[in-house]
Amino acid sequence: MHKRIFVLFLFVLSFSCNNKPPADVLSPQKMTEIITDLQLADAAYKLDMLPESYANQPQKYFVEILATHQTDSATYNRSMRYYAEKPKLLKKIYFSVEKNLKQQNLKK
Repeated sequence: MHKRIFVLFLFVLSFSCNNKPPADVLSPQKMTEIITDLQLADAAYKLDMLPESYANQPQKYFVEILATHQTDSATYNRSMRYYAEKPKLLKKIYFSVEKNLKQQNLKK
């Protein structure tokens, strides 16, 4: 009986540890990088510190940030929906974003 429970536990554990997103979804690391850059761009916009070419078109900056990360808005939005359905993963991503922002602030 104990052997069956142990095998069942290992089976469940192996599936629960498989947090790898589908192929059409950005990895947590890539999402962290993109969201970090988007947060910095949003702060620059709010502080009126965007380059003049983006001052009246902040969405253009958003598109360029995504292009820098070799992705597009459809993939980013699909990935964000995926992680929004997995709050624990999304929380880890935002903790990493916060860590990145703090580290960048310390460099200044």
